[in-house]
Amino acid sequence: MKLRRRKIAFVTVILMLLFVAATTQAETWSRLYIRQLPDSAFAVIEFTQDGKKIRHLPHHQFNGKVDINHVRSALSRVHQVKWVDPANFVKAKEHLEQHYREYKEQQAKQ
Repeated sequence: MKLRRRKIAFVTVILMLLFVAATTQAETWSRLYIRQLPDSAFAVIEFTQDGKKIRHLPHHQFNGKVDINHVRSALSRVHQVKWVDPANFVKAKEHLEQHYREYKEQQAKQ
């Protein structure tokens, strides 16, 4: 019984360390930084009926370069977005998945 508890505790610690490592990989972007990003830095731009612009899932840096850690983060959050037009879910997901495929292909060449 003690051995089983130790194994569970060990696995729990490992999972916690992996979670911390994964969440610290993506540099946190401040709200100011995100506000200053161009529209092209986001997976999808939507407009509400009253004309308010909503920019979803930032993943390009200010210089236009794709930030792979933010792509991963956006992919993990794409299901949580409250879409004005539900069809934009597919558009955003495909956009982010394309960036991720390109990244994987580039990594395979190295």
